[in-house]
Amino acid sequence: MTDFFEVDDIPVELRMNTRRRSRIGISISPAGHVVLDAPPSTRKEEVISLVHEHRRWLRHRLDKVQEETAHMGKLGYGPGEIIRFLGESLILEHHDSPEFIRDGHVLRAPSLDGASVRDGVRNWYRQEAQIVFSQVIDSLLHLPWLEGEIPRWRHRFMKSQWGSCSAKGMISLNTHLVRTPIRLVEYVAMHELCHLRHLNHSRRFYSLLSQHMPDWSVRSKELGRNISLLLD
Repeated sequence: MTDFFEVDDIPVELRMNTRRRSRIGISISPAGHVVLDAPPSTRKEEVISLVHEHRRWLRHRLDKVQEETAHMGKLGYGPGEIIRFLGESLILEHHDSPEFIRDGHVLRAPSLDGASVRDGVRNWYRQEAQIVFSQVIDSLLHLPWLEGEIPRWRHRFMKSQWGSCSAKGMISLNTHLVRTPIRLVEYVAMHELCHLRHLNHSRRFYSLLSQHMPDWSVRSKELGRNISLLLD
C-alpha cells in the first residue's frame, strides 16, 4: 500500500513493506519528496511524528535535491514538448485555432505565451479528467455497497495525494491521474470507493479491496513510480 500526504509542508510517500519487521526506512526521492518504508503495522500517527521530529534534516535534504535538479528546469509548453495523457506521450504543437485539439499523438494548442499555454493544458486536463473519471466510476457502480447509485465525487489538482474520501463520503480524485494509464485511475477510484465501506486502512479494508481488485498492489507500485507528476 502506498499513501501520499504532507507533514509540515514536506511531501511524503508512505510505503507499507511486508518485508520490514520493525524499523522505518527513510530516503529522499530524486523527484523531490520523502519516502518512508514502513512495516504494515505502522500507524500513520507514528509516521507523522517521525517526519515532524526530523523535519529540519529532511527539509535540508529536499532543498539539496531541488538545487541539484534546478538546472533541468520545469516542464515546458513550447512546440515539440511532450505531455502525458492516459499513459501515452502527446506532442504539443501550436496552431491558430483558439481551441485545444487532440489529433492522434499530437495535442494542438493555441499560439499563446508559455504561461497561457500551461493554463490551457491544465484546463484541457480538467475537461478530459471529468470525462474519464466519470466513465471509470460508472463502470464500478456494480459494487454492492453502492447499490447502483453514483457516489459524490470531484476532482482537482493536488500535490500530495492521488485521492481521498472524507468522513461525509465525498471522494476527491487528483486531476493529474488523467496523465497516468487508465488502470491506475481505476485503482485509485476503487481504493476510494472501498473507503465508503471502511474509512481506514484496516485488514477489512484491504480484504474488500483485494476481493474486487486482486492486483491492486501491482497497480499501487506502478502509481508510486508516477509520483513526479504531482510536482508539476
